[in-house]
Amino acid sequence: MQQGCDFIKKYLEILKTVSLFTGLYDSELIEMLNCLGANKQNYEKDSIVISVGNRISSVGIVLSGCANIIKEDINGNRNIISELKAGDLFAEVFACSGAPSSISVTTQTNCEVLFVEFEKVINTCSSTCKFNSRLIENMLKLIAFKNIQLHDKIDILSKRSTREKLMEYFYKQVDQNNNHKFKIPFSRNEMADFLCVDRSSLSRELGKMRDEGIINFNKNSFEVII
Repeated sequence: MQQGCDFIKKYLEILKTVSLFTGLYDSELIEMLNCLGANKQNYEKDSIVISVGNRISSVGIVLSGCANIIKEDINGNRNIISELKAGDLFAEVFACSGAPSSISVTTQTNCEVLFVEFEKVINTCSSTCKFNSRLIENMLKLIAFKNIQLHDKIDILSKRSTREKLMEYFYKQVDQNNNHKFKIPFSRNEMADFLCVDRSSLSRELGKMRDEGIINFNKNSFEVII
Protein backbone atom coordinates (compact mmCIF):
# COMPACT_ATOMS: atom_id res chain seq x y z
CA MET A 1 0.00 0.00 0.00
CA GLN A 2 1.21 3.45 -0.84
CA GLN A 3 -0.43 6.69 0.15
CA GLY A 4 0.11 10.41 0.29
CA CYS A 5 0.29 13.46 -1.89
CA ASP A 6 3.52 12.42 -3.65
CA PHE A 7 2.01 9.10 -4.70
CA ILE A 8 -1.10 10.76 -6.13
CA LYS A 9 0.97 13.34 -8.04
CA LYS A 10 2.91 10.51 -9.72
CA TYR A 11 -0.30 9.15 -11.32
CA LEU A 12 -2.09 12.46 -11.75
CA GLU A 13 -2.20 12.34 -15.57
CA ILE A 14 -3.91 8.93 -15.50
CA LEU A 15 -6.28 9.95 -12.70
CA LYS A 16 -7.36 13.02 -14.66
CA THR A 17 -8.71 10.71 -17.40
CA VAL A 18 -10.98 8.83 -14.94
CA SER A 19 -14.61 9.74 -15.56
CA LEU A 20 -15.34 9.78 -11.82
CA PHE A 21 -13.07 12.81 -11.47
CA THR A 22 -14.35 14.84 -14.41
CA GLY A 23 -14.54 18.56 -13.66
CA LEU A 24 -11.94 18.60 -10.89
CA TYR A 25 -8.78 20.71 -11.02
CA ASP A 26 -5.44 19.05 -10.28
CA SER A 27 -5.21 20.61 -6.82
CA GLU A 28 -8.78 19.55 -6.02
CA LEU A 29 -8.14 15.99 -7.18
CA ILE A 30 -5.03 15.68 -5.02
CA GLU A 31 -6.79 17.14 -1.98
CA MET A 32 -9.83 14.94 -2.46
CA LEU A 33 -7.95 11.65 -2.91
CA ASN A 34 -5.84 12.34 0.16
CA CYS A 35 -8.99 13.03 2.15
CA LEU A 36 -10.67 9.88 0.82
CA GLY A 37 -7.71 7.75 1.91
CA ALA A 38 -7.06 6.36 -1.57
CA ASN A 39 -4.53 3.52 -1.56
CA LYS A 40 -2.58 1.69 -4.24
CA GLN A 41 -1.97 -2.04 -4.55
CA ASN A 42 0.28 -3.92 -6.97
CA TYR A 43 -0.68 -7.18 -8.70
CA GLU A 44 1.41 -9.55 -10.78
CA LYS A 45 0.18 -11.02 -14.05
CA ASP A 46 -2.61 -13.62 -13.68
CA SER A 47 -3.49 -12.40 -10.17
CA ILE A 48 -7.03 -12.25 -8.82
CA VAL A 49 -8.11 -8.74 -7.86
CA ILE A 50 -11.74 -9.62 -7.07
CA SER A 51 -13.27 -13.08 -6.65
CA VAL A 52 -16.87 -14.17 -7.03
CA GLY A 53 -18.63 -13.82 -3.70
CA ASN A 54 -16.42 -11.00 -2.39
CA ARG A 55 -18.13 -8.17 -0.55
CA ILE A 56 -16.91 -4.99 -2.25
CA SER A 57 -16.56 -1.72 -0.38
CA SER A 58 -14.09 0.08 -2.64
CA VAL A 59 -14.11 1.32 -6.21
CA GLY A 60 -11.04 0.19 -8.17
CA ILE A 61 -9.15 2.29 -10.71
CA VAL A 62 -6.48 0.77 -12.96
CA LEU A 63 -3.34 2.93 -12.88
CA SER A 64 -1.21 0.71 -15.13
CA GLY A 65 -1.47 -2.63 -16.90
CA CYS A 66 -4.52 -4.54 -18.12
CA ALA A 67 -7.12 -6.76 -16.46
CA ASN A 68 -10.31 -8.58 -17.42
CA ILE A 69 -13.75 -8.65 -15.84
CA ILE A 70 -14.86 -12.29 -16.06
CA LYS A 71 -18.14 -14.10 -15.53
CA GLU A 72 -18.22 -17.90 -15.23
CA ASP A 73 -21.25 -20.18 -15.41
CA ILE A 74 -21.87 -23.20 -13.17
CA ASN A 75 -19.96 -25.40 -15.64
CA GLY A 76 -16.87 -23.22 -15.47
CA ASN A 77 -17.30 -21.70 -18.93
CA ARG A 78 -15.63 -18.30 -18.95
CA ASN A 79 -17.14 -15.15 -20.45
CA ILE A 80 -15.04 -11.99 -20.60
CA ILE A 81 -17.38 -9.09 -19.84
CA SER A 82 -14.86 -6.37 -20.61
CA GLU A 83 -11.19 -5.42 -20.58
CA LEU A 84 -9.78 -2.91 -18.12
CA LYS A 85 -6.86 -0.64 -18.94
CA ALA A 86 -5.19 2.37 -17.34
CA GLY A 87 -7.81 4.92 -16.31
CA ASP A 88 -10.70 2.42 -16.20
CA LEU A 89 -12.85 2.10 -13.09
CA PHE A 90 -14.47 -1.11 -11.84
CA ALA A 91 -16.54 -2.67 -9.03
CA GLU A 92 -18.64 0.48 -8.54
CA VAL A 93 -21.93 -1.41 -8.96
CA PHE A 94 -21.13 -3.96 -6.25
CA ALA A 95 -19.67 -1.30 -3.95
CA CYS A 96 -22.86 0.72 -4.39
CA SER A 97 -25.34 -2.16 -3.99
CA GLY A 98 -23.61 -4.03 -1.18
CA ALA A 99 -24.35 -7.29 -3.02
CA PRO A 100 -21.61 -9.93 -3.22
CA SER A 101 -19.62 -9.85 -6.44
CA SER A 102 -20.94 -12.08 -9.23
CA ILE A 103 -17.84 -11.45 -11.35
CA SER A 104 -14.11 -11.84 -10.92
CA VAL A 105 -11.34 -9.48 -12.00
CA THR A 106 -8.02 -11.00 -13.06
CA THR A 107 -4.89 -9.32 -14.38
CA GLN A 108 -3.59 -9.83 -17.91
CA THR A 109 -0.31 -8.07 -17.06
CA ASN A 110 1.35 -6.67 -13.97
CA CYS A 111 -1.10 -4.05 -12.67
CA GLU A 112 -1.27 -1.14 -10.28
CA VAL A 113 -4.74 -0.47 -8.90
CA LEU A 114 -6.02 2.45 -6.82
CA PHE A 115 -8.85 1.75 -4.38
CA VAL A 116 -11.22 4.38 -2.98
CA GLU A 117 -13.87 3.62 -0.35
CA PHE A 118 -17.29 4.02 -1.96
CA GLU A 119 -18.93 5.32 1.22
CA LYS A 120 -16.38 8.13 1.37
CA VAL A 121 -17.13 9.05 -2.24
CA ILE A 122 -20.86 9.54 -1.67
CA ASN A 123 -20.87 10.83 1.92
CA THR A 124 -19.89 14.36 2.86
CA CYS A 125 -17.30 15.41 5.39
CA SER A 126 -15.85 18.75 6.35
CA SER A 127 -13.04 18.36 3.81
CA THR A 128 -14.77 16.71 0.85
CA CYS A 129 -18.21 18.33 0.91
CA LYS A 130 -17.23 20.80 -1.80
CA PHE A 131 -16.44 17.86 -4.10
CA ASN A 132 -19.35 15.68 -3.05
CA SER A 133 -22.02 16.82 -5.52
CA ARG A 134 -19.56 16.57 -8.42
CA LEU A 135 -18.52 13.03 -7.43
CA ILE A 136 -22.11 11.84 -7.07
CA GLU A 137 -23.04 13.33 -10.45
CA ASN A 138 -20.02 11.70 -12.08
CA MET A 139 -20.78 8.35 -10.42
CA LEU A 140 -24.37 8.38 -11.72
CA LYS A 141 -23.15 9.16 -15.24
CA LEU A 142 -20.56 6.41 -14.98
CA ILE A 143 -23.07 3.77 -13.90
CA ALA A 144 -25.40 4.87 -16.71
CA PHE A 145 -22.58 4.56 -19.25
CA LYS A 146 -21.70 1.08 -17.94
CA ASN A 147 -25.35 0.15 -18.43
CA ILE A 148 -25.12 1.27 -22.07
CA GLN A 149 -22.00 -0.87 -22.50
CA LEU A 150 -23.89 -3.84 -21.07
CA HIS A 151 -26.67 -3.32 -23.61
CA ASP A 152 -24.03 -3.26 -26.36
CA LYS A 153 -22.69 -6.59 -25.11
CA ILE A 154 -26.23 -8.01 -25.09
CA ASP A 155 -26.64 -6.85 -28.71
CA ILE A 156 -23.56 -8.86 -29.65
CA LEU A 157 -24.50 -11.99 -27.72
CA SER A 158 -28.07 -11.94 -29.04
CA LYS A 159 -26.80 -12.74 -32.53
CA ARG A 160 -27.24 -16.37 -33.44
CA SER A 161 -24.15 -17.29 -35.44
CA THR A 162 -20.44 -16.75 -34.83
CA ARG A 163 -20.24 -14.57 -37.95
CA GLU A 164 -23.13 -12.38 -36.82
CA LYS A 165 -21.53 -11.91 -33.41
CA LEU A 166 -18.20 -11.04 -35.00
CA MET A 167 -19.72 -8.50 -37.37
CA GLU A 168 -21.76 -6.85 -34.62
CA TYR A 169 -18.60 -6.60 -32.50
CA PHE A 170 -16.55 -5.24 -35.41
CA TYR A 171 -19.17 -2.65 -36.36
CA LYS A 172 -19.24 -1.40 -32.78
CA GLN A 173 -15.44 -1.10 -32.88
CA VAL A 174 -15.69 0.91 -36.11
CA ASP A 175 -18.18 3.26 -34.44
CA GLN A 176 -16.09 3.66 -31.30
CA ASN A 177 -12.86 4.30 -33.19
CA ASN A 178 -14.47 6.24 -36.04
CA ASN A 179 -12.26 4.20 -38.32
CA HIS A 180 -12.58 0.93 -40.23
CA LYS A 181 -9.12 -0.02 -38.95
CA PHE A 182 -8.77 -0.75 -35.24
CA LYS A 183 -7.03 -2.94 -32.67
CA ILE A 184 -8.86 -5.22 -30.26
CA PRO A 185 -7.64 -5.86 -26.69
CA PHE A 186 -8.12 -9.64 -26.77
CA SER A 187 -6.15 -12.71 -27.77
CA ARG A 188 -8.09 -15.25 -29.85
CA ASN A 189 -8.96 -17.27 -26.74
CA GLU A 190 -10.10 -14.13 -24.94
CA MET A 191 -12.07 -13.00 -27.98
CA ALA A 192 -13.85 -16.36 -28.06
CA ASP A 193 -14.67 -15.99 -24.35
CA PHE A 194 -15.91 -12.44 -24.90
CA LEU A 195 -18.23 -13.52 -27.73
CA CYS A 196 -19.22 -16.79 -26.03
CA VAL A 197 -18.22 -18.92 -29.02
CA ASP A 198 -15.93 -21.89 -29.55
CA ARG A 199 -12.27 -20.97 -30.14
CA SER A 200 -11.95 -23.20 -33.23
CA SER A 201 -15.20 -21.89 -34.71
CA LEU A 202 -13.99 -18.34 -34.18
CA SER A 203 -10.69 -18.92 -35.99
CA ARG A 204 -12.42 -20.77 -38.82
CA GLU A 205 -14.99 -17.98 -39.29
CA LEU A 206 -12.35 -15.25 -39.20
CA GLY A 207 -10.47 -17.09 -41.95
CA LYS A 208 -13.60 -17.41 -44.09
CA MET A 209 -14.46 -13.74 -43.65
CA ARG A 210 -10.96 -12.73 -44.72
CA ASP A 211 -11.09 -15.05 -47.76
CA GLU A 212 -14.42 -13.50 -48.75
CA GLY A 213 -12.99 -9.98 -48.53
CA ILE A 214 -15.21 -8.92 -45.63
CA ILE A 215 -12.37 -8.22 -43.19
CA ASN A 216 -8.61 -8.17 -43.03
CA PHE A 217 -6.49 -8.74 -39.96
CA ASN A 218 -3.00 -9.28 -38.62
CA LYS A 219 -2.90 -10.50 -35.04
CA ASN A 220 -4.95 -7.94 -33.07
CA SER A 221 -5.19 -5.37 -35.86
CA PHE A 222 -8.42 -5.56 -37.88
CA GLU A 223 -9.99 -3.79 -40.83
CA VAL A 224 -13.64 -4.04 -41.84
CA ILE A 225 -13.70 -3.82 -45.62
CA ILE A 226 -17.44 -4.05 -46.30
